[in-house]
Amino acid sequence: MKKEEMMKRKAIVAILVIFLCSVFAVNALAQATDDQEILYLLGSRASEVAMKELPFDKDDPNILVMTSASYAIIDGHNTGRCIDGVADASGCTVGKGNLLLIHRSREKPLWFAFFSKDTKECVYLEVNNAVLGKSVDDFKALADGEVFTKIVKENIGVDKLLNEPEAWDEKMRANVFGGGAKPFNNEFTMITMANVWAKGAPPELLRANQFHNHICPGSASGYLFVKYIDKNLPLEKPSQRYQIIAIKPWCKDDIMQWILEATIGNKNYIAKDLTPEQMKQLPEDAKDVANVVIRWDSATGTGKGIVVAFDWDKAFQMCGDVSRKDLKAFDTHRWWWMRLKMNLWMLDYMDSPETLIHTVKEFDVDSPAELNKLKSAGVNPLVELGIMSEPGTTSTPVSTSTEKTPSIPGLGVVAAIAIAGVVVYAARRRKRG
Repeated sequence: MKKEEMMKRKAIVAILVIFLCSVFAVNALAQATDDQEILYLLGSRASEVAMKELPFDKDDPNILVMTSASYAIIDGHNTGRCIDGVADASGCTVGKGNLLLIHRSREKPLWFAFFSKDTKECVYLEVNNAVLGKSVDDFKALADGEVFTKIVKENIGVDKLLNEPEAWDEKMRANVFGGGAKPFNNEFTMITMANVWAKGAPPELLRANQFHNHICPGSASGYLFVKYIDKNLPLEKPSQRYQIIAIKPWCKDDIMQWILEATIGNKNYIAKDLTPEQMKQLPEDAKDVANVVIRWDSATGTGKGIVVAFDWDKAFQMCGDVSRKDLKAFDTHRWWWMRLKMNLWMLDYMDSPETLIHTVKEFDVDSPAELNKLKSAGVNPLVELGIMSEPGTTSTPVSTSTEKTPSIPGLGVVAAIAIAGVVVYAARRRKRG
């Protein structure tokens, strides 16, 4: 009997454990479902607030939405579901090109920004993380000020910002749109992305700059490089792809990687910096050297390359009222003012990249070994290609843009023939002696 009672007790305990686990599992599943629904409702609530503040109606093509949704993580929850809420409520979508997903680090706040091309006003909303974990009914009962920790409306039209920079500079320093890592914070993101979009920037440029999280002359130059490469070194066969060495690297490289499917992870995009001493060794034609671009054919094991440079002095002069020193003038408004001004100016040259970009040198790559050497750590490809010399040596004159660099294997053959000739000559001298 005792044995039977023990068995019954164990069975009862097991049933209770299973029951409690089921209850917890159901509750957890219900909460997870609520959290996903709340994320959707966050996107739609943000849209509804903006539609009243700006105001605008659903499917207005003159409205741009920017958000950190899908990048921001709240208590382990991916926030991508917010995007569906925004699209359904506002009518703005990724496909229409008026919903931009701005890349931010995962621990940064979840926010939404709505910009009107008509009024130039922008409504910024930052989410209160505490709303996750509530029931759907409790969430719906919250006031807008409880759902969002910040709801702000500002005019960020380019004319106003360029003509009244001091006023906006104060608001930037006060983190009116939530701030973030300086100098390229949320405020800079909003004014650059919104105004470039309003001017009709190419969709490809906007998509790539979502990854870069703002638009600046450096990233805009990346799009110009893409267009220049399209014209001067296009891919012609399925077996071809680009091998790119960024030297020197700057913002352009985020854009080029995104568009050209050449990335560090795929081992066909390498970045190498130059020291101040090396920069002094560059000839005038290459002082703003940017990239070594190789059209590599895996079927033949050969490639054709160009070294390209961007004429920043010409760009500053043509744009007007901007200079190199403004790039680092972070103690005044000049740093963002010149970037915003140049962004809009550079859009006029998207179809004529040769205005600001030139080829420093053309060359051939005749083997995988030669390609690997150019890409390898410790190798300066500009020295290998005869464009510059190492610091402390006599400067090498730059070749003309149409001159072809002899391949490394080719030079080896010439050297071998010369050495053989010397050996034969020496042997004959010994016989005569």
